[in-house]
Order: sequence, then C-alpha cells, then structure tokens
Amino acid sequence: MKDPSEERGGGLGRRFLLGSLYLGAGNWVAYAVNFAIQIAIARILGPSEIGLYAFVFAINEFLNIVAALSLSIALIQSREESQELYDTALAICAVLGLIGLVAAAVVAPLLWEFRSPRAAWFLLAMAVGRILILLAQVPQARLERQLRYGYVGLITIITGNLPNLGALGFALLGFGAWSLLIRDLGVAVLTLFLAALWSGYRFRGRVAREPARRLMTYSTPMLAARSLEIMMDRVDRVTVGSLLGDAATGVYHQARFLSETGNMTVRPVMQLSLNLYSRLQDQRERLARSYSLVNFFLARLMFLGGTTLLIFPEETVRLLLGDEWAGVAPILRWLGLHGALLPVFENAKVLFYAVDRVKWVVRVRLAQLGLFTPAVVAACLSEALAFVAAALLAATMLGLLLFVAPVRRVLGHPAHVLRAPAALFAVTAAAFLGLEAAGLLAPVPWFVRPFLPPLLFAALVAAVDRSRLLRELGFLRRQLRGAPGEEAASVDADAAS
Repeated sequence: MKDPSEERGGGLGRRFLLGSLYLGAGNWVAYAVNFAIQIAIARILGPSEIGLYAFVFAINEFLNIVAALSLSIALIQSREESQELYDTALAICAVLGLIGLVAAAVVAPLLWEFRSPRAAWFLLAMAVGRILILLAQVPQARLERQLRYGYVGLITIITGNLPNLGALGFALLGFGAWSLLIRDLGVAVLTLFLAALWSGYRFRGRVAREPARRLMTYSTPMLAARSLEIMMDRVDRVTVGSLLGDAATGVYHQARFLSETGNMTVRPVMQLSLNLYSRLQDQRERLARSYSLVNFFLARLMFLGGTTLLIFPEETVRLLLGDEWAGVAPILRWLGLHGALLPVFENAKVLFYAVDRVKWVVRVRLAQLGLFTPAVVAACLSEALAFVAAALLAATMLGLLLFVAPVRRVLGHPAHVLRAPAALFAVTAAAFLGLEAAGLLAPVPWFVRPFLPPLLFAALVAAVDRSRLLRELGFLRRQLRGAPGEEAASVDADAAS
C-alpha cells in the first residue's frame, strides 16, 4: 500500500528532500545563531562556570537514563498510528519524567554537601525541564510522521534562538551559570507548547495496554542502546568534573562542543534519515541507495571542518574563544578527527534503529564503553585532558570498525564511505604541516589560517570526486522535480561503479 504522504507529495524522495530543506534551513539558521551566542556566553562566563553547568548536566543525564526508551523513535518507526498510541506514549513519558525527578531529589542533597548549593538547585531544575522535553516528544513525533517539517523547522528556529538570546542577556547581567539553566528551561517550555500547538495532538486519556506493549517491544532494546549512548556521551564530563574540577571540565566540554559542531548541524539529516530508512526497511535496494547517498555528503562535509581543528587548533581557539580558553587547543587536535568521523557513525546507528536491529548498536556501545571508561579514568588520574580526547577518538574509530559487518548484512554490500575523504584529509593535513615546517605560512595572518585547510580540502574533493559529486547532485535535483524511476536507475549506476 502506498504511503499517504507519497501520494500527496509526488514521491517519497521529493517529500524527504523538501523536508530536508525545511528542517535543515530552520536548524542551520538556529544553529549558526546559537553557535555565535554560545561562543559569546563562553567568553563571558569562562571555564569554571561552564564546567559547573556541564558537570551537573552530565549527572542529570545519568539520573534520567530511564528516559532513554526513546519513545519518539518508536512512534516514528511504528507502521501504524492512532490516538491510543500517542496517548499511551505521553503517559509513559510522564511517568519516566517523574522517576527522573525523584532520582534528582535523592541526589541533590549530596551535591549540596559535596559540591555546592548551586549544583543541587541546578540538578532539580534540570529534572523539571526533562519532564517537559519528554512530553514534547509525542507531538513532535506526530509532526515528523506527517512529514510536516516546515513546522519542525520553525520549532527549531524559535526554541534555538529565543532562549539563547535570553541566556546571553542574563550572562551579561552577571547571572553566571544560571543563565544556561534558564535557557534550558525556556527551550523545554517553548518546545512543548509549539509542538502541541502545531501538531494538533491533544491528550484524550486513551491509554491502552496493546499500544503500550508495542511501544515497549521496540523501546526496551532502545533503553539499553540509549543508556550506553548517554554513558558514552557523559562519563568523561562526570569523571573530569569529579577528579579535576570545574575549570578542567569547562575546557574539555568546550573542546567537545567545538569538535561536534558538525554533528549538531547535520542532526536534521539524521532526523529525516530515521524516518526515511524506517519507510524503506522492506526495500533493500532503495534503503542501500539512500544510506550511500547520505554518507557520501556527510563524510566529505565533516572532514571539511575537521581539517581546521587538526591543523590550526591554537588559531581557531584564539579566534573564537580568546586567550582564556587556550587549554582547549591541545585537545582539539584529537577531537577534530573524532568530530569528522562521528556523523558517519551516527548514520550507521540510525540505520540499525530504523530496521529494528537495536541489539547490534548495544553490542558496539558496550565495546566502546569498555575501552573508553577505563581510559578516561586513567587520563584524569594523570591529569591529561588530551588523553581523554584521544580515548574518545579511539572509541569512535572502534565503533566504526565494528559497524562494518552489520551494515553489510543490512544493505547486502560494504559501504566504503571513508576511503576517499580520509585520503584527501590526510593530503590536506600533510600539505599544511609541510608548509608550516618550511616557514611558508609565517606571512599569513593568524586569524586567516583556520580558513585555509577547508578551502584546500574542498578543492581536492571537487577535483577528485567531480564525476560522482555531479551525478549525486543531479540525482537530488531530479528527485526534487519528482522524476519517476530515479531510485532504481541510481541503484543500477551505483552497482556499475
């Protein structure tokens, strides 16, 4: 049976490309503004205030690990939808949020005693915000299922810009880390309000056992996967904060923020890819084609930014954050490559979520955590933040290697997505390191240098990948026009190449 959205929109490919434009435009505008605002806030607050916030936020993520059921993904991935399904999901979200709040109330006195009263209040406020974010998952999932990405993009723009502007104002007024907390609560309130308003969803109390069973059947394995993901994402911040203090946590947190900027900007692509892969999970060739296309552009765009962080980290930090954050630079040399590889890893993870192979993600996450956790503890005991970053890079590379065989099983062929961009990345790095060693970069102003590696990398991609790049762009253009049969023709072209 043809998907209703495909009938309305003139083809699934066209619908998703338009969704990418709507959601991507909203997210990228919001993120560009947010990036500038967060850099300004970091300059105002300094490492210690940022570190306090990052430490408590990481603890809050651990306490709310029960919310890792990812019911929004279960709603999008579900083959059917109904009022009962949405109402049941909302009820489960409310219960999970309350459990997280109780856990925060238990831990807050310990933070009050051993850290500071501010840390305790931060934790409680974050737990309240988490409840609102959980509830917002349901109307947001309904918008995504209906492919109404124009509204999703508007939510991203509004919730991304207004609270951040408020946080900047509060930071200027001397509120310190409280400004970040106020921002988070503003995001939670606005997200829930706008998603409920535009989705048209209203809770009608139709909570039922069968929808709960279906949601939990999918989400229970997701709990393990998302719990391990949260641990991978936050165990370093908790460990650094516990052993090295707020200032070191702020430096490390800001380094991860800069390195994962690319991954944040492509979140709309991941969001859409989950929806698309879920709809194509029974059509192997189209699924393989979609996955290959996403990875082609992801790998090249992410390595583009990674060149700057690897080659000119000192200049980048000085340009963005100022001299107070100089400690970030040594960490960025490791995290630049991590940031380039992370979106490709995330795309593989999204593929397995969409085709209901969550257990494979759990196995990979367990292996990563087994490597990462002891390495982080050892690095913190030796007071070497750069080694924490090196451990994160090693864990990301391990995850990519472990995903190779499962991707082949799902798609029917290996996806060699990193060979060409990685080679061009190495050529770019070698070229600039050679120029620097020869003293040829000395006449170039320091604030210009961070922009040069991406230009060379882009030129190399245009020269080496020109035919494939033109072919893929042409395919996307024809999809936007709604040309029939393009998927099959493009699959055949990929097989031939």
